[in-house]
Amino acid sequence: MGKHRKRWTSSEKSAVLSYYKLWGAVKASREYSISVTSIYKWKDALEQEGAGLSPAQDGKVAHQELKRLKRENDELKKIVAEKELRLRIQEEMLKKSH
Repeated sequence: MGKHRKRWTSSEKSAVLSYYKLWGAVKASREYSISVTSIYKWKDALEQEGAGLSPAQDGKVAHQELKRLKRENDELKKIVAEKELRLRIQEEMLKKSH
């Protein structure tokens, strides 16, 4: 008999935690065939991170957000560099005209 680890979706985890709140950890553990330790870990994760019950999904969202912010930061740096160049050119033109 092989051991296969089930991957729980956020909605399944929410259902287990709702059952846990009503009936306790032991009964939820037996009902859903999951360890009491896992229930407590999910509960702690929910309390610490809000709805962050799916670390893989949260990591993907965080990675996408990081990429978006890096692109935005690069664009803003280019804008600042262009404005700085314009200012330097204007200063040089003013110096030459006086």
